[in-house]
Amino acid sequence: MKLQCVTIYAIILLTGPHLASQVTMTGGKGMLRLYEAETITAGDLYVNPIGTFFVTRLAHSTTLAKDYTINLGLTLGMSERFETFVHLVPYQSDQVHLIGPPGDAKIGVKMAFPMHGLPQFGIVAFADFPIARIQPLPYEPYSDDAIGYAFIGLLTLDFRHSKSPLPLKFTFNAGFRSHDSSKGIAGDTNQLMGGFGMKLAVRSAQIYTEVTGEIFINHPIDLTQNSLRWSGGYKFLLGGLIVDLGGDIELGGYEPSQSERAAKPRFLEDYADWKIIVGITHRWTLFQNWDNKVKQEQELQRQKEREIEELRKQREKVVEELQQYERRLRDEKKQDVPF
Repeated sequence: MKLQCVTIYAIILLTGPHLASQVTMTGGKGMLRLYEAETITAGDLYVNPIGTFFVTRLAHSTTLAKDYTINLGLTLGMSERFETFVHLVPYQSDQVHLIGPPGDAKIGVKMAFPMHGLPQFGIVAFADFPIARIQPLPYEPYSDDAIGYAFIGLLTLDFRHSKSPLPLKFTFNAGFRSHDSSKGIAGDTNQLMGGFGMKLAVRSAQIYTEVTGEIFINHPIDLTQNSLRWSGGYKFLLGGLIVDLGGDIELGGYEPSQSERAAKPRFLEDYADWKIIVGITHRWTLFQNWDNKVKQEQELQRQKEREIEELRKQREKVVEELQQYERRLRDEKKQDVPF
């Protein structure tokens, strides 16, 4: 009996209201860095400032190197299939100047291919614009002082509306990135980029974990010498804001020599061993019912939410009836065995 009550309580917890959409730290619907094969609601604008922090002691010195970065992502839903995003870096440490300069900017678009069924597919394309004063930056993934671009394929498996007992979502990304568009496909700084991750929705919060990285493909270095990381975090509602608390752990762990760090272009970097990540997201609805398709989707979503709320109330009633029944059984047992 107690096991049944616990099970029903768990179902109620997992089927409560949840965050409708979340965006990555660079803009675009997703987790922390992974893009999901879905778009935000058309007419919605998401603004999410996210800060990262890392500190380490320099070799043979008592001086601390501090790596601060402030990311600002803006994501606009255009339709059921399209969203566009902009990523700005208002501030980042460069280990040279007392006050860090702005970093690079990114402008991108996502196209989703809505399908009936479990797998969802999409594609992201974005362009990089070199605004940072120094390229590449210590402790940060590779960047170049040139206009670059990337194409990323997306696959999302969403079990939240299936018969799965847990509201899980799995996401996979794989793509190509050119840091210098003038070098073409054979450029020595070209990279494969991608990763995979999982997200669990629990009422108005989400727990996620992902592995992401960027791997040089035209330069002979070992896999562990590339920028690879495990990330995990927790997103939850606080007032009208989505709060994001997370962190990175480097998976490569390679420490280049002084000559390797001084090489140009610098393929080998002492990437940050860990990072603390804190951010917030706010949503504005700029246009109600942008198109008829979105209006229908919103009505279906509201209907699903009403059905879930009704189901939650029914389950709470069942739990209450089970508890009353359990109390009656205990009372009857006491009457049968008075001593």
